[in-house]
Order: sequence, then structure tokens, then C-alpha cells
Amino acid sequence: MSAYQHLDDLGLLRPANSPSAFVLVEASAERNLLARLEFHGVAHRSLWRLESLSGLEQHAPYLCQVERGSDFDDWLGEHYDRLALTWMFSRRPFPELWQHLRRFSKFEDQGRFFFLRLGHPDALHTYVASLSHAPEPLARLFAEGGIEALYFHGPHSGLSRRVQPLFEQQGDSAATFDGCLVWHEVTTKVDS
Repeated sequence: MSAYQHLDDLGLLRPANSPSAFVLVEASAERNLLARLEFHGVAHRSLWRLESLSGLEQHAPYLCQVERGSDFDDWLGEHYDRLALTWMFSRRPFPELWQHLRRFSKFEDQGRFFFLRLGHPDALHTYVASLSHAPEPLARLFAEGGIEALYFHGPHSGLSRRVQPLFEQQGDSAATFDGCLVWHEVTTKVDS
């Protein structure tokens, strides 16, 4: 089963006019992931400038574009139950989205730089949740509507949640509203 089929089974894809699907993933999420991305010709780039960060390549967050029906889509689907990653749904082109996300990959505090683990779904989930009552930073993170939703998939921690900013909300009685965010617990659909 492909990754897109998993997303469809979870009800995360719209039937028509769907945005593009991207993943944020740490290189260490799977052995030889970077080689796999190269092998499949997947558009991907690190959010960190790795030239000056020798030894951190495996921990760097990578943005990857996942094309429906591609070999990489099939590979992701085969490894779905063990890969920790975040799906991002956006209409922005890859280079623009990558440039936007780089702004959130590190911050400075009292002359010290800290790198955010945007490629790990648990860490990104915690970061996004911390912004729930901060509309301006949240709007910036979601690119003023350019990023429609995030789906955090952490099979080892049991994390399976989708989040949208309030301004992107589509009616859903099962949603949990928290400040400027709308959270959806994601579970597998049961066949009737």
C-alpha cells in the first residue's frame, strides 16, 4: 500500500483539488534515508545549513516532496508503520515552502543558537501546540494560509494527529479547538 493510500484510508486527503503533500523527516528516521531519497529522485533539502554543522547531518530535518504513484510513495507506504514524520499539505511550490520553513529551524537566545527538531513529529507537535494562543507566530508558521494542515505521524510514541489553523477549518464535530488551532485525532477507518 502506498503512503497516499494510507493517507486516504485515514481520511486525510480531499477528493478533489488537493494540495501537494510534503513530509518533514529527520535523516535518522530510517537507515540510509538520504540515499533512498537520492535513489528515488525525490525533491528534498535540509532545513539546516549543513556545511558548518559537521556530524549533524543525520539529525537534520529534511523537507521532501511526495508525488502520488511514485516509487518513493510506494516505499513510504511499505515503511509507514515505523517511520516518524510529519505530513504537510500546501499549495506552495517546493522551493518557496523550503525557504519558509528554514526560518523556523533555529532560534537565538542570549547569543546561543538552538536548532529545532522540525523533522521529528513529537518535537514539531509540541512546538505547534505551544503556539496555539499566539495568533501571529502561528499564522507565520502556517505561511499565512499557505500551509493548510499538518499530520503528525509518530508510530513509536502513538502520535497520530492532524492540525489546522482555525482559519482553514472545515466543519467537523470531532475536532478539538485550542486557541487558534483545530486538532483532529487520526484513527484508521473501520470497514463496514
